[in-house]
Amino acid sequence: MLSIFHKYLVYLVLLLVITACRKERNTPPGTASLTVINAVPGTDALVVNFSDADTLPNYYLNTQRIRYATFLTDYQFSAYSGTQTLHLYNYPDTLPKSKPLAMVTLHLPVGSINTLFVTGTLSQPDTLLSVDQPPYRAITDSTTGIRFVNLSPGSAPISINLQGQPAGSEVKLLSYKGITGFKSYAARSTDSVYTFEFHDAGSGQLLCTFTATGINNSSSDPNNPANTWRFRNRTLAVTGLPDNGSGNSPQNVLLINNY
Repeated sequence: MLSIFHKYLVYLVLLLVITACRKERNTPPGTASLTVINAVPGTDALVVNFSDADTLPNYYLNTQRIRYATFLTDYQFSAYSGTQTLHLYNYPDTLPKSKPLAMVTLHLPVGSINTLFVTGTLSQPDTLLSVDQPPYRAITDSTTGIRFVNLSPGSAPISINLQGQPAGSEVKLLSYKGITGFKSYAARSTDSVYTFEFHDAGSGQLLCTFTATGINNSSSDPNNPANTWRFRNRTLAVTGLPDNGSGNSPQNVLLINNY
């Protein structure tokens, strides 16, 4: 009787071990967050391929197209981590013999938040990878966080100020591919608008502006949409080319949602 008990006990232990091993194998690995921003003048859209293998052309018909100087939540990828080789194609140049516009090897730690800015030009593409650490904003602090990045290839250093304030009062010098940390701005009921001016730091020429509206919107106000600034972090990216008289891809400011 005792031997039968021991036999069933051994079976039970083996079953538990096998179940535990299967559960461990089936546990999905952790992932990272990656936002891809297309800031390459002259492109209509970029498509991404995380595979080193050749992909059938039909793949690109259905994959996400990342439009130039545009941000959508669809451009945030969350199924990858570790070392990843990313191919970026200028759509529709996606045939098997087509060369990617850019290829970059990414190191994405599990749980990390990352932004890949694709910039440069069609002839000289460039990338900037930012490992983001958006600050936590307590509900007791009515603030919003804003950082700045210069994605304008060929541009001189840029200075940034709030309208009516001295040039460079927010950022004195932001070179190409330069990026700042997140700075806190009040988002109280009395703070409705922030207008940022972007100047050539050397000449003082005004290049472009961006007006952040709805800073004090209340979700209880039926005449205004919910507040999308308070307790959140955003990026203002300068895109486009310096004015060369052609008017093609002029410098502008792109708003990117962080967390």
